[in-house]
Amino acid sequence: MAYHHGDARAALLAAAAAMLETEGAAGLSLRQVAERAGLSRQAPYNHFANKEAMLAEVAADGFRTLRARMAAIGAAASPIERLSAAADAYIGFGTERPATFRLMFARELVDIRSHAGAKADADAAMALLAAIVSEVVPPAVVGDATLVAWSLVHGYTELCIEAGIEGADKRAARASLFARTVAAVA
Repeated sequence: MAYHHGDARAALLAAAAAMLETEGAAGLSLRQVAERAGLSRQAPYNHFANKEAMLAEVAADGFRTLRARMAAIGAAASPIERLSAAADAYIGFGTERPATFRLMFARELVDIRSHAGAKADADAAMALLAAIVSEVVPPAVVGDATLVAWSLVHGYTELCIEAGIEGADKRAARASLFARTVAAVA
């Protein structure tokens, strides 16, 4: 039975994120999300134009979470240690929340470029990565080095998710390797 909820939007997003991870995105519907949240079938339409808009918000939340994890790096650490910790945070997020990670970067279900809020959150996460990289390399190569860092870490994370190439026990060592590789770009 559906009931009145104090923060229906948050409940719907939490239900959608949980269902995404456990059941995948293909069969996810606004109706199922409402049921999981304990809300009426109409409730999602009061907060989201459609399924894509709801998924864009789930992706935006993923980018905010990713950014927060990368930002939680200790200021006392050296620049290379901060870059390594950011890489570790990225890999950890992706391997812990693989369906959300896929949603954030694949356009098959939602193109975040069409959703200003989600795009802004994605841009903020990548700007933080660029700021961390800028501590390690000269200003002239920050753009290229950020692309190298992102490509290395993202590709590795995808390989861990899709092919299971390595477990969590290798994550910190790989993050350190990627940070040293980016530093070598300079």
